[in-house]
Amino acid sequence: MSEKNVVLDPAKKNRRKLLRSIAQFVIVVFLAVILIRVVFLTEKKEEETVPLINKDGFIALSYFGVSRNDSPKYVSRKNLEKQLELLEGQGYKTITQQDIVDFYEKNKPLPEKALFLSFEDGRTDSSIFAQNIMEELNYKATMFTYANKMDTRDNKFLKPKDLLLMQKSGFWELGSNGYRLTYINIYNDQGQSLGMIDENDVPNKTTIEYYNHYLMDFIRNQFMIPSETRKEMETRIKKDYKLMHDIYEEKLDEVPKAYAIMHANALYNNMDPLVESINDTEIKKTFGMHFNLELGAYNNKDADLYNLSRLQVSPYWSTNHVMMKIRQASKQNVAFEVGDAQQAKKWSIINGAAEFKNNEIIITSAPSSEGRIILKDELPNQYNVNFAFKGNVVGQQSLYVNYDEKSNSYMRIALIDNEIVVSEKLPGASVVEKERLQLNDIKWDEEQYAFNKATVYNYQDTQKGSRIDEDEYPRNLTQKRVFNIAVNKDKIEINVDDELSKTIKVNPVINGTQLGIGAMYSKKDTTHEQYADDIYDTLIDDLLITDGNKTTLFSNQYTNFDKVKYKTTTLFNNVVDFFIETF
Repeated sequence: MSEKNVVLDPAKKNRRKLLRSIAQFVIVVFLAVILIRVVFLTEKKEEETVPLINKDGFIALSYFGVSRNDSPKYVSRKNLEKQLELLEGQGYKTITQQDIVDFYEKNKPLPEKALFLSFEDGRTDSSIFAQNIMEELNYKATMFTYANKMDTRDNKFLKPKDLLLMQKSGFWELGSNGYRLTYINIYNDQGQSLGMIDENDVPNKTTIEYYNHYLMDFIRNQFMIPSETRKEMETRIKKDYKLMHDIYEEKLDEVPKAYAIMHANALYNNMDPLVESINDTEIKKTFGMHFNLELGAYNNKDADLYNLSRLQVSPYWSTNHVMMKIRQASKQNVAFEVGDAQQAKKWSIINGAAEFKNNEIIITSAPSSEGRIILKDELPNQYNVNFAFKGNVVGQQSLYVNYDEKSNSYMRIALIDNEIVVSEKLPGASVVEKERLQLNDIKWDEEQYAFNKATVYNYQDTQKGSRIDEDEYPRNLTQKRVFNIAVNKDKIEINVDDELSKTIKVNPVINGTQLGIGAMYSKKDTTHEQYADDIYDTLIDDLLITDGNKTTLFSNQYTNFDKVKYKTTTLFNNVVDFFIETF
């Protein structure tokens, strides 16, 4: 075997070293700035004089965590900023825990648009990435924590010195999620009892089929029969509240006023009445208020101070999805994010809301109905449409062609739950399905499945096997599908991801000249929390419409310069995120 000649190039090697050193220096400085802001909160919240005229109620938003960039588990910093800036621009003012107590106990009114903002689990990243936003908007939030995280070395969670500093800044109040996050009465997908396991010690969450939280039930044996007496159960639960009380007293000098029990919606809702009773007693003895529910964003004047509700914002929701949720719960006149005003002028919003940003259009449906936008420019009899649908797999993302708004006739090519469904609507007639085409299955991690396993269940339930239907996709699963559609007077040629190609005949009666995009949730006949959301976002990227001569009629695609800029920024962010997550 011959040896290859290696030519050493010291200059090239030194250039690489220099570039690597510069990159490392930039990242270190970036991380240092973040760390300094965590350790030294120099800004102080300015107190505002706000008219108190609201005797109706307030909205409450909750975030599990904040990440620097997009994350499947936590809201990104930029999305949090967009959502809160939009609310602040509409006059929403944050209220304190004491404001809520006074509202219910003393009938003291609130600001016209009152917002209770909170972050759960006491995560360090929530503090790091939310702090600047809080300062810019002069907002105040509650940081909920677990008491048993106070003494851990896990840097993912805020320590007492951090929490006290945050509290001193005026931008933060403290709350509690309880003493611990521990699961009891666990069963795997084989119907085997696994007993009690701390959240950090769960071996494989994809195999956990049933569980409950530590305070939510009796400790039960493998047949779901209580293995402790009522007195033992009450002693155990009282001890948890006592441990929590003592840690907060020692580390923070007081127990937080606000509580958000884990898990939401269980207390006062079909749980064991003896367990419910001891929790109710301990909560009212320990705390001044309790966010027990996760059913909606609004608490009216008749709500129970110990059974309040907050909207836990999902990371994959668009800004307008959050606004639509607030409007749905509160009936308040909420404004929506438009984005690029010049792009927006080219479209008519028939229903729902739409945001235009860079190469993306996001259409958000109203609850239980379709969101739809129509391109104002008329199109010729023959044209090509290229784009990518990027919304959640579970839902309906639609493209309308040959659309006539006056007669409400069209051809619709819809991506519904990983199927292509082609329909037609003649003037004055109902929608008729013409073709249904199955796309290749999408691989997904069962850990993404989002139904509520922590619930009331018995031994017979645990022996039924996995509740995951392999034919159903998680509602938070996304998949990019690239479409190339050729529209002619008498036919439509559809190509999807180069894996599916189909030609559909067009009824000559359908001869409109408009194009539209739709968004709608998929209704499921199931009680799974998996499909509880009736608001849906269609994400359409790189929309390009050309005529038969390949002349561009519409485009929101990146220019070459913008594409390079986007890729460079993405690469840098990924490198920084790697350092943050690793070190």
